[in-house]
Amino acid sequence: MTGVERLEQTRPPGGGRSRGLVSSRVSGARVDVAFFAPPADLAAHVEVLWAGWWDLRGDTPHTSRLLPDPCVNIAFEGDESRVVGVWTRTWSRTLEGRGSVRAAKLAAGAVGAFLDADAADLANRLTPLADVAGPDAGAELRRRVLDPARAEAGCAAVARWLRSRRRDPLPDGVATAMEACRLAAGDPSLLTVEALARAVDMSPRALQRLFRRHVGGSPKWLIRRHRLQEAAARIERGEDGGLAGLAAELGYADQAHLTRDFTAAVGASPARFARDVHR
Repeated sequence: MTGVERLEQTRPPGGGRSRGLVSSRVSGARVDVAFFAPPADLAAHVEVLWAGWWDLRGDTPHTSRLLPDPCVNIAFEGDESRVVGVWTRTWSRTLEGRGSVRAAKLAAGAVGAFLDADAADLANRLTPLADVAGPDAGAELRRRVLDPARAEAGCAAVARWLRSRRRDPLPDGVATAMEACRLAAGDPSLLTVEALARAVDMSPRALQRLFRRHVGGSPKWLIRRHRLQEAAARIERGEDGGLAGLAAELGYADQAHLTRDFTAAVGASPARFARDVHR
């Protein structure tokens, strides 16, 4: 391929704010982020290509907190290339000084399309990319991704590498894992592991094994994560319509159950979160 592959810039869902982001909107405005749609031939297995950069020299640090999607990221920053596994806890990172990152967010369940590793072994860890992908993921790849001045060019280099890595045929289970993740995210009636297992014609135990291999979190965790992300988005936008109604809509037994779950995951009650996110 000659020249720089052109990528279409896009925006995350949620009115320009990444889904699951629970840190201060005001503080986060000091960090610039660009999102690019993956090329058509990668779109089935890559959710988005993205780049972030910040210059907080002489300013207070920014702490980014996120209830991440069930997706593996491949990220390039400074002198590091790493696999950021599915994070089953709240992700938190403090940014200070000056820096930048370029990355690919794989589709949920799609890690096996590019890497020969159990997603559960990558979960809640930052793993050097070369440890998983081998010598073609070393310093030369990092140079191609980080050297270009334009974020689009760096993300295009990530796309080219992913294209060269994609496994054909796909390993067993990848397509089913991706479908299960898609259904869990898009069908609000699938509120139990049993219901999700029936939707993909599997037993609950088989679905749990599939998720260990290809997702990195359990089916129960996945369902809970999507509910909490939706609750955070609704509360932030002032669209919750009352916690009791929101709890019922999201499948919680009552308002108290939602409040406990939300507070444990986000570190703040729904009322405090609503105040703090715009502070």
